[in-house]
This record gives sequence, structure tokens and C-alpha cells, in this order.
Amino acid sequence: MRNLLLILSICFLLTAPAWSYYVEDGRVHDDSGQEINLYGVSWFGFETNDHVVHGLWARNWQDMITQIKSLGFTAVRLPFCPATLNGSGVTSINYALNPDLQGLNSLEILDKVIDELDRQGFYILLDHHTSDCQTIEELWYNSSYSEQEWISNLVFLADRYKNVERVFAIDLKNEPHGQATWGVGDPLTDWNTVAESAASQVLNANPNLLVFVEGIESNPVCSGSINHWWGGNLEPFDCYPLNIPENKLVLSPHVYGPDVYEQPYFSNSSFPDNMPDIWETHFGYLVDRGYSVIIGEFGGRYGNGGDSRDRAWQDAMVNYMDGKGMTDFFYWSWNPNSGDTGGILQDNWQDVWEDKIELLGQLMDGSTNPPPTPACSDGVDNDSDGLTDFPDDPGCESVEDTNEFNQPEGGDVEAVVSINDDWGTGYCAGVTVTNNTQSASDWTVTFSIDGTVTDMWNATYSQNGDQVTAEGASWNNIVNAGQSVDFGFCAQRGAQPTPAPTPIPTPTPTPTPSPTPTPAPTPEPTPAPTPVPTPEPTAPPVFACSDGIDNDGDGLIDFPSDPGCTSSNDNNEFNQPTGGDVEAVVTINDDWGRGYCAQVNVVSTASSAVDWTVSFPIEGTVRNLWNAVWEQNGNTVTAEGVSWNNTVQPGGAVNFGFCAIR
Repeated sequence: MRNLLLILSICFLLTAPAWSYYVEDGRVHDDSGQEINLYGVSWFGFETNDHVVHGLWARNWQDMITQIKSLGFTAVRLPFCPATLNGSGVTSINYALNPDLQGLNSLEILDKVIDELDRQGFYILLDHHTSDCQTIEELWYNSSYSEQEWISNLVFLADRYKNVERVFAIDLKNEPHGQATWGVGDPLTDWNTVAESAASQVLNANPNLLVFVEGIESNPVCSGSINHWWGGNLEPFDCYPLNIPENKLVLSPHVYGPDVYEQPYFSNSSFPDNMPDIWETHFGYLVDRGYSVIIGEFGGRYGNGGDSRDRAWQDAMVNYMDGKGMTDFFYWSWNPNSGDTGGILQDNWQDVWEDKIELLGQLMDGSTNPPPTPACSDGVDNDSDGLTDFPDDPGCESVEDTNEFNQPEGGDVEAVVSINDDWGTGYCAGVTVTNNTQSASDWTVTFSIDGTVTDMWNATYSQNGDQVTAEGASWNNIVNAGQSVDFGFCAQRGAQPTPAPTPIPTPTPTPTPSPTPTPAPTPEPTPAPTPVPTPEPTAPPVFACSDGIDNDGDGLIDFPSDPGCTSSNDNNEFNQPTGGDVEAVVTINDDWGRGYCAQVNVVSTASSAVDWTVSFPIEGTVRNLWNAVWEQNGNTVTAEGVSWNNTVQPGGAVNFGFCAIR
């Protein structure tokens, strides 16, 4: 028996995690008693219908993690939705840049991202953000997603990642608002009581975790009249404290500035000096009582577009946090495609907003954590080229280099030009850029052509005489070792080059309106999926409407049988009357009185592919619209597809979205 007990004890020691987290004097500690600093950023995407962190159409996922580390962040908040946990299919990944994700489902990719974040020393906060992967709902349940399903998903995560050292906490529900109450005695709406129940079950599954509990919006009791943000009101806690162990509880309000919504106090003559008293009332008073209060979301464009007052607001916010000792935070967001706030990254998904980093540095100064190890001296083969660190890795310029993916401009690559279609006065060609080295390369190529480029896709370019120089777009500028990327162009012979040719636009990240306020908050619509750009079609060598081929798959061949053919000389069998036989179905997802966001499904009832244009009436004025080109005349909006979704197949549908102000 003693031997059996010894064996069982050894097995327990081998399988049980040796780490845990707790709160003491309002600060988060690990099981060694060391206070940890949570300088966090939210990287969204797992909570959308893409079911994967965003930006993978533009970057390598590990490269982004390395970049986050190089900026001094120590924590990452990962929003998710239930379907991601169910192993859904994923979209918006450029597999040429992320070949190791090929064939993986959403849960498998979530596992990989969490493991890599853990390996690189990040503390990981998992955030239940949406239940339908689209909309931030008022309550934790709805008609198609029960309270028990919500708790089961939380428990599933607590158990699944209990052996991953730096998965330190779960944010139970993103931004309760609207119907959500606190302490009124209604079990269907009282957020405080259901948060207690969820926390209990999460901690039973994994007692080493912390639980993050957000506030609500407005409340009929124990709450003032100064407008709150979704998840930002912790005033009722004063009357109804949470029955959650204080050493396991983090209170996590969300708060935003003028970029997100116009609150009355932003127009006060004393702005921004009036803000600290408001923050103190909404949540700050709890810091003085010894609770851990960590802002779970704040951010904005910080003067880089948007409302010019946002810069003053963020400066005041950081000064307030610093003065209160609230130096732990999670900034919204890493992604640039958050419509109201932008991100740490600029729109090219490569460069960062240095002024935002400098601002957050005020909170990160004095860290008790060791500074992040530069990628080129961390002993890790970050770019998977078989070489580690300076000077062995050509991606490392020095031992202080933070980005092992760096390469000399142009890299050691070659371009092979293949003419696909030639009609005498002009031609179209494909270009394959191949990296023959053992490391990833930021590519630029120069090659000779006959004539003048008239358009180019999947690259940016300049022409000098017969020499064309091309480099990758933001989403394909890196070519991995031994791999290739492609772009294409058309040229006209005998023409004079124009001084500044304009490339065909490639898809850019879809705007995502970000989280929002009271009394009329703007919800945080999930970012519309952004497809991985593909090369545009080249001109056909023969006329499509006289080539004897059913190009558009409608069962009809050529003029006059195929209604897509306007004549025997028509070179595009996909032609349809503008607009085609389609209808626009507008569904409002989020309505806050003074404005709303909606999805538009363009549904085809035609028997062949349609180049679509739709017109539909709306209430108000469009503020932003994604995945389509549009114009508004009165209350009528006319929209047509962009280069990668302008065709809707027979019986199929495409979608786009917009937000409007009434």
C-alpha cells in the first residue's frame, strides 16, 4: 500500500502544474510570491467568424508574437467565441506566410497560439467575447445559447489549459450591458450572482487561475447618473460585493474616449481635467479598498485620425492609472482593423504607432519583470530557418536586433517572368519570386520588360525605362525559405511609361467598430472576414465567348446561347447586366438608438455568375462600410463588390457590412 501511495504521489507531482496565481494587496502574484506585471494588448479574431487571430493574411503569426514581445508587452488577451472552441474551419489565412497552420481547425490553431505565447513568456488572458461570433450581447445567454453552455465553455477552457503555465486568468464575459443588472434580485439579469456561480465552477476546474469580472452599464440601484461604458460600471459593487475569493478576483472595467462615442463629459469646458473624478466614481474607488482593478480595454486612435480630443483623453487616462498604481492593463488592440480605435499596429500590419508605445511606456516603466530578450539573442530559432541568433542567422543585424525575420531589402531571391497571354500590342504575365536561401526574406525584384506596365496586382512597383522594380504588398512581402510568392501584371507595347503608375488595389483589413458606451453605446461589431488576396485574372488568349468553353459554369456555351455573352467578340463570359439578378437583404445586428450596424447579404437568384451592384434604402447616414465600394444619395445606398468579391455565383451569396448614424 505504501508503495502504491508513493507511486500515486509521484504521478501527481508529474502531472499537476507547479504554478498558480493569486491577488494580494491589489496586485497579481505567481506561486513563488513574485508580483507579475501585466502589460497587455488584445489580439482579436478568434471571437469572429474567421475563428483565428486577425492579420494572418498579412503576416506570419509567430513573427507578430515576436514583435509584440519586442515592444515590452508581457501579456496578451485573446477574445474567443464558442464556435472557435468547437474546432470550426478557419478563413483569412495566407498559408504561404503561415504554412504550419495549413489543415488545422480553429481549436488546434488556438492551442498553437497559446503554446507559443506561453513559450515566449507572455501571460495569457482568455476572454469570452461573443456567443455568436458576431455580436457583443447584453447578457451571458440568449435564445440559442444557454447559461449552462456559457459556463461549460468557461470550464472547458479552465481544464484544457490547466497545464499551460502562463494561462493565468479567464475573463468571464465581455461587456455586460443593456438588460444586465447588479444586485436587483433578478436571476435572469443580475450579472453579479451569475458571475459568482461561473467563477466558482471555473476555479473548481482549475483552482490556479484568476477570474476577471467586468462591470455592467447602467443600474437602477447603487449607481450614479454619469454615463458609463459597457462593462465599465462597478459602482454597484459598493452595495453588493462579489462572493468570489478576493485572492482570485480581478475587477476589469472597460473605458473609452471620444474616438468611440461622444459622452457629455467630453464636451465639458474642464475636459480632460474632469475625467479622473468620473473614473474614480465608476471603478477607481475599489483600488483604495485593496481590490485588484485592471482596465480590460481602453484605447483609441490617439490623434492618428479620429477625434482630436482622444489624445488628451488617453494622456489623462494613463496619468490617472499611473497615479493610482493601476499599471497593469490590457490595451485595445494589437490589430489595426478596429474601426474606432485602430491598434498598436498601423494599417500595413507591420509598423507600430510609436506614440502609443511611448504613452504606454509610462505604465510599463519600473517593471519588476526582466526586459524582454531580443529575438536575436534569445536562443530561439524564431524564423524557422535552422539558424539561431546573431551572427549565425542572416536575419539578425546585431545581437540587439529584436526581429529575427529581418532580411536585407530584396533578399536573395529571383524573379521568373512568364507571359500568359500575348495579343501583339500588349500582354499579361505572371511573376514567380523564389527564395533560394535558408531564411525568410523581405523581397524586392527588378526585371526587364517589353513595353509599359498598365496595371499590376499583388505587388507595388515602379518603372524606369524597361526596368520594373516590384516589392511585396503588406500581406505577402515575406517569402519563406525555399518557397515562392506570385504576382502579375499587364503591359502595353510601344506606350510611354507614366511617372506614377497606380497598382490595382488589394484587399485591406476590414474595419471593425470597437466597443462602446452609454447611454447610446456603439457595439463592437466583429470584423468582417478579410480574404487572402489572390492574383487578378489575366486577359484570355482567345475570346471567352467564342472559345467553345463553358467558362462560367452555367451549362451554356458562347454567344448567343450564354446570356453572359453580349457578342461573339465578348472576351468575358461572366458578364451580366450591372446588378444582375440579385437582391440585398439588410439585417441590423446592433442598434443603440442614435445609430446601428448592419450586415447586407447579396443573394443571387440567377442561373449564372453575376457581377453585382445593389441599391437599398437606409435610415440615416453611413459612417463606414466594409467589403464593398459604395455611395449614398439621400437615403439610398448603392454598393458594388470589390476586386475579390464582385462576382456572386448562381444561387450563392456574398456579404458586406456598414454602420450608420441616424
